[in-house]
Amino acid sequence: MYVATNRLLVRKPHGPDLIELFKDRGGLEQVAGFLRFELWQAKVEAEHEEFLVVSHWESPEAHDDWTHSEAFRRAHSGMRSDFIMGPGAASAYEVCLVSQANG
Repeated sequence: MYVATNRLLVRKPHGPDLIELFKDRGGLEQVAGFLRFELWQAKVEAEHEEFLVVSHWESPEAHDDWTHSEAFRRAHSGMRSDFIMGPGAASAYEVCLVSQANG
């Protein structure tokens, strides 16, 4: 499994706006190799709000295919981002170990 992340800083009080933005941008569910999407909000006291965009993929190639697709360009076009502070900080990870509750 491959996980891509993007750390976003958002001007207060626009955290709910970012959440709504991602709710409205769905569509990943139909992308080949896509497994799961999560939007995490940090619980820190700061001058800004911090979010981590987390997407899970079957492989690095599936993620790369998505980022080079027309669907990706459409999903990111016209995005109102004046409350997002600067570019995000993207990272990628290969999942090496998973543990979960039984049952």
